[in-house]
Amino acid sequence: MKKILFLMMGLALSVAVMANENKQGTACKNAPKNNLTEMVIAHITEHGILTQQELADFTAIYCQLNESKRALNKENRAIKKQLETCTDSNKMVELMQKIANNDLKRAQLDKEALDAYIEKIDASRLVQVLQCSEKYKNELFKNMRLKRTEKCPKAEK
Repeated sequence: MKKILFLMMGLALSVAVMANENKQGTACKNAPKNNLTEMVIAHITEHGILTQQELADFTAIYCQLNESKRALNKENRAIKKQLETCTDSNKMVELMQKIANNDLKRAQLDKEALDAYIEKIDASRLVQVLQCSEKYKNELFKNMRLKRTEKCPKAEK
């Protein structure tokens, strides 16, 4: 009887821990594992700049922003592929205008996200978080470039 009670308490504890991890997690919905968005949020979390509530607010805004920007980037890549094979000049102009409009939409998304951040997060901490995010991404891309050049060094001229 004691063993059963002990096992049930252990099971309940493990379920509670798992539920707490899911509730506290900064995972973005519909995001692939180990994507850049999640990596940036994890990095920001490690630095402890934001309170728990601010981090939750930041994460929601950041994930939504990146999901929207990802969709615009995907659309632009598809349009650019169409441009490669397009021969009609009117269609080319139309496609280039779509790309420009998507770039404007992306800039508008950045502005709206900034406004949303300002409503939820103290300005000085927001600056720290955005700088932390940018430094992390720059370092990550720098390391990726270095690894790529180590694997495939350019031919000497």
